[in-house]
Amino acid sequence: MSGNGSAGGRPGGAVLPNQMTPAGRRRGREVMAAWRRDGTEPLRLDAYRPWPGAAEAAWYRPDDGRFTEPTEILAVEGLSLRFGGVQALREVALRARTGEVTGVIGPNGAGKSTLFNCLSGLLTPDAGRIVFDGAPLDGAPARRARRGLGRTFQTPRLFKSLSVLDNLLFGCETADWSGHRYVFDTRLGRLPHAERAAQIARLVGFRGDLSAPAGALPFGDLRTVELARALCGAPQLLMLDEPASGLDTDQAERFVGLMSSLASMGLAILLIEHDMALVMGLCRQITVLDFGQVIATGTPDEVQRDEAVIHAYLGRSAARA
Repeated sequence: MSGNGSAGGRPGGAVLPNQMTPAGRRRGREVMAAWRRDGTEPLRLDAYRPWPGAAEAAWYRPDDGRFTEPTEILAVEGLSLRFGGVQALREVALRARTGEVTGVIGPNGAGKSTLFNCLSGLLTPDAGRIVFDGAPLDGAPARRARRGLGRTFQTPRLFKSLSVLDNLLFGCETADWSGHRYVFDTRLGRLPHAERAAQIARLVGFRGDLSAPAGALPFGDLRTVELARALCGAPQLLMLDEPASGLDTDQAERFVGLMSSLASMGLAILLIEHDMALVMGLCRQITVLDFGQVIATGTPDEVQRDEAVIHAYLGRSAARA
């Protein structure tokens, strides 16, 4: 997610645009700073708007066609989980569709990462139902990865003693084991693993040495490589847990362009993120959690005007805001 990103440097002549100007990024940071204040300033959630240029994105289009029809790929109903006396999740419902970025937001401790851990198999919920691609989703994380679930973490989880390439090859092996096609470019499945991994690394903007040990990478590159590894596994649903955390301005801009492009080709993306400018600019639908339960679901405009959301984030009513 760094580098200059010329069209010739990406498979299929991809162009990943800068979707946000520096001024837009600064405004997003200023509004987020106001969000974190103690409630003395008149502030409305409708201050968050898509980053400038988002509507003019130049999509990444493989030669074999473009995604057109969104379909539901994930349905979560009544998901509940208790840790001792703490109700971490309470009857959570969620939907995600192919070709769209779906956001999950909420204050710290709202249950967002716990939800992701239940979806990916790291935690077992006490109750509820998860349907993925038309069938119940269960089993260990490796089994769910073979079903087409890809994930990144708040803190990147790579095999740091292995090279960047070796980390990516694990994803390629998962893709071949599952038999899934690469939604964002079906041609990738015909390539040898090493070439496939290198193309995906370039796609996400990694310009470093593939033979370097992953443990020697700076934090931003760790995030980039973890994203590349998830994509190497040919996910049908990509789950991203605070992916913009720790990225510089250029990396964050290119991340937005990449996610928009991948979604435009049919990939379903489920996103946890605290950067509200990013969320409001990327997501088609947003689910808001607070104290482990859903308090709002809707479009960015609907969520920003929801009384319960304003109260959860700002501690006061919309009328006072």
